Amino acid sequence: MQLVAEQKLAATAAPQLVQIAKMIEATDDELTQLITAESEKNPVLEVDFSVANGNAGESDGEPSGEEGGNPGDDDGALANEPEENDGTPQDDTADGRSDRDPDDDDGEGTIGQNPEKSDYDPLINLRSEKSLTEDLLEQLNMMELTDEELYLARYIVNSLDSKGYLSRDLVDLAEDLELNEMHETTVEALEHVLVDIVQQLEPTGIAARDMRECLLLQLQEKRGTPATILAYNIVDQAFDDYANKRYDRLYKRFDITGTELAAAQRVIHHLVPHPGLQEANAGQIADRADHIRADFYIHRDPTQDDKLIAGLHHGNLPEVRISGDYQQMLERIQQSGSQREDDQKAIRMIRENMSSAEKFISALERRRNTLHDVITVLANLQREFFLSYGDRNELRPMKLQDVADLAHYDVSTISRVSNSKYIDTDFGIIAVKDLFSTGIQSADGAISNEAVKETLRELIEQEDKHAPLSDDALSDRLKERGCPVARRTVAKYREQLGYPSARERKEI
Repeated sequence: MQLVAEQKLAATAAPQLVQIAKMIEATDDELTQLITAESEKNPVLEVDFSVANGNAGESDGEPSGEEGGNPGDDDGALANEPEENDGTPQDDTADGRSDRDPDDDDGEGTIGQNPEKSDYDPLINLRSEKSLTEDLLEQLNMMELTDEELYLARYIVNSLDSKGYLSRDLVDLAEDLELNEMHETTVEALEHVLVDIVQQLEPTGIAARDMRECLLLQLQEKRGTPATILAYNIVDQAFDDYANKRYDRLYKRFDITGTELAAAQRVIHHLVPHPGLQEANAGQIADRADHIRADFYIHRDPTQDDKLIAGLHHGNLPEVRISGDYQQMLERIQQSGSQREDDQKAIRMIRENMSSAEKFISALERRRNTLHDVITVLANLQREFFLSYGDRNELRPMKLQDVADLAHYDVSTISRVSNSKYIDTDFGIIAVKDLFSTGIQSADGAISNEAVKETLRELIEQEDKHAPLSDDALSDRLKERGCPVARRTVAKYREQLGYPSARERKEI
């Protein structure tokens, strides 16, 4: 009997847990659509859109007085180092919390003092154009896909790097889905979604696995002129020779003249090698764009330079509450003592709708509490990065598990937050996922890969262009600066940063 009762309880709880998980991953616009749809189904749920329209960019509530996500601390400043996980067992739920009561939190994510609203510019939350990720997700929503295809396509889009490439292997993605999202799939299914769906999105060349594939995707869409056909064959069959300017091999392999090679070269030069950077820098999708609003903010405290203020932007969402009219109607019927069938039916209907509305509002509170806790931990872990106005040398290595341990949530919950949320900072709006990176060990401790890349960028930019540094020389220079990186790693980072080899960087 006990087993049957537990199974019934799990079956009852599952829909709400799925709903909470969807809410956590949803953007504010998607959540607003979800709230609207729910209010249309449930007349007891009352939605006030004037709150969202009238207070864009503002945050509600009072300062939480929490330090690094640890309640009860009077000082609002972020600590230099967050406290370790105290080993509290985690509940295997959609939001990963074991014992959180929504009524215990006022929902505000402020650390330290709240910024003066009179001095706060709500337009700082808006970007002038859609991010590439948002635009790709919008395109997916317009396609006729199965639930599984849409799920995998969204996961792939959220896995793209800043250049628009899918730099991770499909085997790794399949393992991540199984371990972090508890979603089983196959490499073949991912390959189908990548090639037949995601790589068909705009801009052309998106989600390529390397530059060669990116260029081929663009060449496939061009008119079949002799120059375009030759360009495609060169990229497809002899990309390494072309990239390293071994033109004599190209003449022999394709039996072409210098004029024909020059024509193919002009075609290739008009392609976009990094579609992600092209979209971000040139704003080519601005003509289709709504404004993207940041979900969080992390700013320096204007009264104390060594403190941060972090929280949620609640002004983007409408206010949701139980309708007072239906509550009064229920009370009137109950007080009348009527036993009429219509009145009893009305009582059951109102109670069922009120119960559903209460669960929906509770799920919204769980979402807000979850986001509050996550942004608090993120601000604490990357404190020096935010205090330095985004100096990537100050970005410490951080994994999803690090945040999960400190916030006491499941890794899958942190993944949902990092894949879809943005932070308004003193140096612009950044994606949460950009705060995560692996690192290397040095004599002074762990250094993030992003910090190593930034140092590498500085070395290349400052080198003598008539005698550029080889990868071996760059490796030695990095070691001198406390970044012990092997030559092969230097070559990989250099390519990711978009710099060619030393021979190709040399100026005459």
